[in-house]
Amino acid sequence: MFETLPHIVLLILAVLSMASLFLFRPNRLEHYLYAALGFSLMWLAIGQLLPGSFSIEQQFVSLGTFATCNVFWLLTRSLFRQGKALVTSHFILAGIIAFLILSLKSIALFVHLSWIDGNTLLWLERALSELLQLLSSGVLLLSFWEIIRGYGPASKRVRFQKKVLAVTMVLAVLSTRIVVPALSSSPAFDVALYLITRSLAASAIILAILYVLWSQHKHRETLGNTSKSDAEDAELLTAIESMMQDKKLFLQSELKLIDIALAIDQPEYKIRKVINEQMSFDNVNQYINHLRIKHAKDLLLSEQSQHWSILVVSMESGFSSLATFNRVFKQQVGCTPKQFKTQHATT
Repeated sequence: MFETLPHIVLLILAVLSMASLFLFRPNRLEHYLYAALGFSLMWLAIGQLLPGSFSIEQQFVSLGTFATCNVFWLLTRSLFRQGKALVTSHFILAGIIAFLILSLKSIALFVHLSWIDGNTLLWLERALSELLQLLSSGVLLLSFWEIIRGYGPASKRVRFQKKVLAVTMVLAVLSTRIVVPALSSSPAFDVALYLITRSLAASAIILAILYVLWSQHKHRETLGNTSKSDAEDAELLTAIESMMQDKKLFLQSELKLIDIALAIDQPEYKIRKVINEQMSFDNVNQYINHLRIKHAKDLLLSEQSQHWSILVVSMESGFSSLATFNRVFKQQVGCTPKQFKTQHATT
């Protein structure tokens, strides 16, 4: 049971990685690549779970493992590069690696079925194997480079994503390439230990990529919600200013937040938020008084209202008492209404 458990875990995670296409909306290129990687790792796990007597089936199933290191490389590029991360040449290289894997697996299957003589194509099998090993090692190095590339100037969020994926990849390579060979005992033990470690490493890679995908998905959602919220705030700001400026709503002496909300048919909390954040006023009353004082200054400077008393100006500006008008005027202008009128009359 212990020997099969890592393969079962890998199988479950691989299936879930394909199902993640329904989790991320809208789907992006990296989501499809992640599902493709999960597809290949699923067949890898199935091959290990099949009994030894199903050797032909194991060989046939192994054909599905053509999208592993090559797709992982494409995935790392699409995760951490801005703009057009993948071009035709990248897909061609990944396709060549997939072709080499399929060719080697097909030759092994045909030899096992006695359709061809193994000695006949031994030279071709060796050549393809050497080329595959070279290209696979190359794309793994490129994958690691894509992960650590641009680590310094990246944001804290992206740096953590890179760190998670880089550490997971290093541990996966060290465990399968260095630790397992160092624990060599018997051929049967070595093979079993390698297969278990490989499944555990592949499972860790799936989880690490899933974390990065989820983190980036939530970040895009946050940016989208912020943009939508900003657009709504701008629209509400225009509505408030139009109501206040065009219809002179601020001239109502008993004007309150609820009155503004009813006038433009919006919740009070949204209006309060826009006034606080978009207009930089501490509260609604401060905004209303700002408009009233601006209107009062116009009246004090207007020739048509030069004969008006300060009390009349205060009432025409929406203030319910002269004392409140004088206090607010001095707070905002730095002098009393009478002083303001005298100063400008002199000039």
